[in-house]
Amino acid sequence: MAETVSLVQCTEYDRDRTFAAVERAVDLLGGIRAFVRSGSRVLLKPNLLKASPPEAAVTTHPEILRAVIRLARSAGADVTVGDSPGLGDLRRVAERSGILAVLDEEGVPLADFGQEVMIKGPGRFQRFEVARIAREADVIINLPKLKTHGMTVLTGAVKNLFGCVPGKRKVQWHFNTGVDHAAFALMLVELAAALKPSLTIMDAITGMEGNGPGSGDPRRIGVVLAGADPVAVDVVAAALVGAAPGSLPVILAAEAARVGACRLDQVRIVGDRLADVVVRDFRFPPREHMEWAIPEWARKSLKDALTTRPVIDRQICISCGICQKDCPQRAISSASRGMTIDYRRCIRCFCCQEFCPHGAITVGKGWALKLFGR
Repeated sequence: MAETVSLVQCTEYDRDRTFAAVERAVDLLGGIRAFVRSGSRVLLKPNLLKASPPEAAVTTHPEILRAVIRLARSAGADVTVGDSPGLGDLRRVAERSGILAVLDEEGVPLADFGQEVMIKGPGRFQRFEVARIAREADVIINLPKLKTHGMTVLTGAVKNLFGCVPGKRKVQWHFNTGVDHAAFALMLVELAAALKPSLTIMDAITGMEGNGPGSGDPRRIGVVLAGADPVAVDVVAAALVGAAPGSLPVILAAEAARVGACRLDQVRIVGDRLADVVVRDFRFPPREHMEWAIPEWARKSLKDALTTRPVIDRQICISCGICQKDCPQRAISSASRGMTIDYRRCIRCFCCQEFCPHGAITVGKGWALKLFGR
């Protein structure tokens, strides 16, 4: 049976228009009461990566959050909002992104994800440490932002749930999976399956292209997506910006694990037509790697040539040290000429690029990738 994803056009974050678009997207799935019961404890999980203004398209837009708060409350829910930012204090991130003002106006608490509990994984990964409030919520509503990502190409519904892993636990997952990016993608899929969000509503009114997820360029897409299956939402989001779903690590991992609707022909799109809103010339980060084509014995010596890697722009870098502090492999150090990456230790997790507050780290290609035009 096909999974349903609703697609509703919305070209701006005007409060009334945003609410109407979100409400229609949910109504096309059966209405908010199909997901939320009166008295339910509902956790809204936006993307609060770092402290950036709404117009930078780094975080879920506050008007998307406001719309979902009002919808959930109309069904009689007890609503809480929470996340664990990759960089910075949660309250500071919420304030800078405009989220805190909405929470104050709507009278909704901002949850601290500091307390963690263990939940069982459904497959290879047997357990996850997640925020207690995520485990105890009756309903999780996932509110991702559609953006590019150096490691996963796109970050959307499935990866947004990684924010339910508190603080430095996220860095440990990068360390534990190391250079095996397929394992990291599988971990994201199994975490999403373990958390079981009831509903995903994706903010794709303005997304991010280029050097995402924290330092790319805002790109008007003009769409709100919604669905019960986060994998299906990501499949439609990929098609929306011109990416083949089967080329994305998270979708490939979901297909291997038999989690969710992994192909466009397994998704029933309702609302507006996908063909009418497809974005042309969307800018992706460089393709991740071509290691699959090389014998195992040769991969180590050709690692730099075969992979993309984080590159420091010394014209922008101010040597603040945040990348050094958050690198799971301790591959970044401070030198007389600025921050330096030891590529022998680097596992290409792109945490440094994701967390850099100045956009000084980009995705570069090894010489073999440049040579073969990947």
